[in-house]
Amino acid sequence: MKYQYVPRVKRKYVGSYEPKIDAKEKAMGRTKFFDDQTIKAKNPRMLYCSILRSPYANGKILSMDTAKAEALEGVRAIIRFDDPEIMVMPPTTNSWTDTAITPYHRETVPKWFDRKVLDDTGRFVGDLIGVAVAADTREIADEAIRLMDIRWEVAPAFLEVEDAEKPSAKVLHPEANPTGNQLPHRNDLDGGVSMDDIVVDKGDVEKGFVEADAVVEVDETFGGNSTQGTLDYRGCMIEWVDDKIEVWTNHYYSDQVRMHLHDMLGLPLAKIRVHNTNCGAHMGKWNMGEQNFFLLSAMLSKRTGCPVKYKMNVHEEFAETRTQIRFKLKAGGKKDGTITALDFDGIGNQGAYNGVTGYALTGFMNAEGIPRLFYPVENIRMRSRNFFTNRIPGGVFRSVGNVQQNFPLGQAVDQLAEKLNIDPIDIYKKSFGNSYDPQPNASIASVLDAASKEFGWENRHKTDDGPLIDGYKKRGMGMTLHNQWHAEWQENERGRVETTIRVNPDLSVILNAPTKETGAGGNSAAVMACADNLSFLGTTPDDIKWVSDGDTEMGLRDCPPTDSVVSFILSECIVGAALDVKRQFIERAAEMMNIKEELLDIADGKVYKKTEPWIYIEASNVMMEDDCVPITGRNVRNNNKTVTGIAYGAWFAEVEVDTETGKVTVLDLVIANDVGQVMHASGAEAQQIGGVCIGMGETLTEELFYDKRTGTPLNVNYIDYKMLTMADVPEISPLLLETWKGASEYGACGLAESTPTGASTAIANAVYNAIGIRVPNAPFSPKKILEGLAEKEMKEAQK
Repeated sequence: MKYQYVPRVKRKYVGSYEPKIDAKEKAMGRTKFFDDQTIKAKNPRMLYCSILRSPYANGKILSMDTAKAEALEGVRAIIRFDDPEIMVMPPTTNSWTDTAITPYHRETVPKWFDRKVLDDTGRFVGDLIGVAVAADTREIADEAIRLMDIRWEVAPAFLEVEDAEKPSAKVLHPEANPTGNQLPHRNDLDGGVSMDDIVVDKGDVEKGFVEADAVVEVDETFGGNSTQGTLDYRGCMIEWVDDKIEVWTNHYYSDQVRMHLHDMLGLPLAKIRVHNTNCGAHMGKWNMGEQNFFLLSAMLSKRTGCPVKYKMNVHEEFAETRTQIRFKLKAGGKKDGTITALDFDGIGNQGAYNGVTGYALTGFMNAEGIPRLFYPVENIRMRSRNFFTNRIPGGVFRSVGNVQQNFPLGQAVDQLAEKLNIDPIDIYKKSFGNSYDPQPNASIASVLDAASKEFGWENRHKTDDGPLIDGYKKRGMGMTLHNQWHAEWQENERGRVETTIRVNPDLSVILNAPTKETGAGGNSAAVMACADNLSFLGTTPDDIKWVSDGDTEMGLRDCPPTDSVVSFILSECIVGAALDVKRQFIERAAEMMNIKEELLDIADGKVYKKTEPWIYIEASNVMMEDDCVPITGRNVRNNNKTVTGIAYGAWFAEVEVDTETGKVTVLDLVIANDVGQVMHASGAEAQQIGGVCIGMGETLTEELFYDKRTGTPLNVNYIDYKMLTMADVPEISPLLLETWKGASEYGACGLAESTPTGASTAIANAVYNAIGIRVPNAPFSPKKILEGLAEKEMKEAQK
C-alpha cells in the first residue's frame, strides 16, 4: 500500500498503531467468556433451558399436552404459552434496543411491539414460541421439547411481498394491520407525514427529469439472504432467589437488560444485578436486545430455585438477517455532474417481525440520505411500503440501512456517468454532500482523490471493453461513495456517559469506562485516550487496567458498543475525568507543600510551583507520603450537540469474471474513510478490512435458501451457509483520513458501522465494467452471472 496515514494532530497514543490492550490475553486463550463463567463446575445446581422452535412458518398451537415431557427424568420445570403469568405480560419487540437506558413506556428509537413473550403462533420456521423447559442438561431439555404433544393449525407459508399482498395470505400481525400484511406508516419512523405511501417529496422530480441530459433506471434488491456470522451465541444464566435476580450474560446491554427485567417482571432495579461477561463479535445482531429468553430463564429459575442457563445454538442464532429492501430508482443528470432528480420506490420484506426494516427503508432516507449524502440534489421523491412475510425477520446488521440504499444508488450513478460519458467521481463531487458543510464537500473530495490514486482508477476501461485473459476471463473496476456513520451530535439519544479514573498510590491506574468489548477495540481506544490525558503523570497504556466486566450493582452505567461511537464517546468523557484527577493531585499537593493551588501545576510526574519549578513534589509521593487514599477522577458528560456535519467514505474494487463458470473473484479493494480523528490506527484499519470482507461475503457467496412450499430455511448452519475464508480475501488497502473535524477534543465520527456499506456496490459496478451485465440482487452466484451473460448474448443477437 502506497498511502500512509498521517494524523492531523500528533498524539502519543491516540491515533497510534499500539497493540490492542487485550490482544495478548485473547491470543493466549486467557480471556474468560460467558461459557467459561457458566459451567457446572462453578454452578453445580445450574439447569439448562430449551425453547420450542416452531416447525412451521405459519403455524398456530391449538392444544399442547406436556405430560410425556414432564415425566422425562431430569426435567425440572415447564412454562407454557397459556400459563397465567405469561399471558398477562405485555408484548415485547423484535426492534433494536435503544442506545440509552429506556423504560418500556418511552422509546428513543421508534419500534413496534409485535412479539409476545411466549406466543402460541409461529411466524417463521425457528420462531421461539409455545413452551420452555428447564432440565439437568440441554440434551434433556431438548428431548423434552420433542416430547411435547402439540396439535397445530397450519396456514400456507409466503416468503415474497407479492404473495403477502394476496387476499389469501394469512394476516401475520393483526395488531399492526388487521386487514393485510403491509405495515402501516408511522410518522416517527417515516420522518414525517406520508400520503399514498409517499414519504419524501422534495422539489419537483418530473421537472428534474425534463431538465436532465440523461435518465437511467435501476431495480436492485439487497438483504434477506445473509446472517451476521457472530463468533459467540447469545445467552444468559439467571438465578432468582426470593425477591432478587442475578444475571450473567454475554449480551452487551447490561443496564438495558436490567431495565427490561424490571419492566416485565416488576422487580425494583436495586433487586436486579446484571453481570456482563466478554462476548465474541456481534456485527449488530445483539442490538436486538430485549430477548425473551431473559424472561423465560428468570421465570424457570424462580420455579426451580436453581440458576437456569439459556444459550442459543447455531440454528437458533440464525434468527435475524440483513433486512431485505428492493429499490426501483430513477435518476436524472446533466453533463456537468449535476443530479437533477432522484425518484425512489422502496419495498421492504421484513420477514416475520418488524426489526429495523421500516426505519432502514424510510427513516434512513430522511435522517441519512437527504441531509447527509445527497443534499445538493434539489428534486427527490420516495415511495415506501413494508411487508410482513414468513421469512426470518430482518434485524440489525452492520451498516444497517446504508447498504440497501447505496446498492441501487451507486449503480444508478455509475450508469448515469456512462450515459453522460463522464467519470462517476465527477458526479459524487458535484452532487453529493450534506446540509451542514459547504459545497463542494472537502471530505468527499479527499476520500475520492486518495482512494482513486491508490487504486489506479485512471486505468479503468470502458464497459465490456477489457482484454480477455486466458481466453475466457474479463476484468473490471467499480467504485462508490457514502457518508460515514454518526458524529457526536447524532448520538443525542444515548444520554449521559460516565467514566472514572482511579489513580493508585503507586500511580497505576484503573479505568472504568464501561462498555462491552466485542472485538472492535473501543476499550483500546479508551485506554489510549486515558494515557494521553494522564501524560502529566507519565502514564502509559501498560500502566492502565481497564475494567472489562460490567456489573450494574458495582459499576457505572454502561455505554453500549453500537453505532461505532464508543471509541470516541468514551474518550471524550475521559478528558474530563483526567482533568478531575489533575485537579485533585494539585489540591492534595498544595496542602502538603503549603502553597496555594493556583500557584501549582503538574507535568512529567511532578507537582511544581509555576514561578519556581525547582520547588516540587513527586506525584508518586502525593499519596504514598499521605494517607494512600487513591485519587479518583470522575466525569458524567452529555454529548456535544454542536452540529458539525459528517465525513465520507469511498470504495473501489477490481474483479475478474470467469465467463465460462460464472465465478466472480475480487482482485483488489481500496477503502478510504475520513473519520475526523483516528482513535486507534491499527484497530481502525482492521475494521476497514473486516468491513469490506462482510460486503464481499454478502455480494458473492452468502445466501439463505428456503423451501418455498413450506417456508423452511434449508442451510441454517455454517457448513451449508457459505462464508468467505481467508483464501478468498484479496489485497485490501485501508486508507484513513482526517479532513472533516467534529466537535470536542477529538472530533471523531464512527467508522466500523460504515465500512461494509459500499463494498457490494463497488463490486457490482466492477462486474458491469467487466462484462456489461447488472445482477438484480445479491449474492452474485455463478448461476446469476451465467444467466445474465446468456440474456446479454441473446439481446445482442437480436439487434
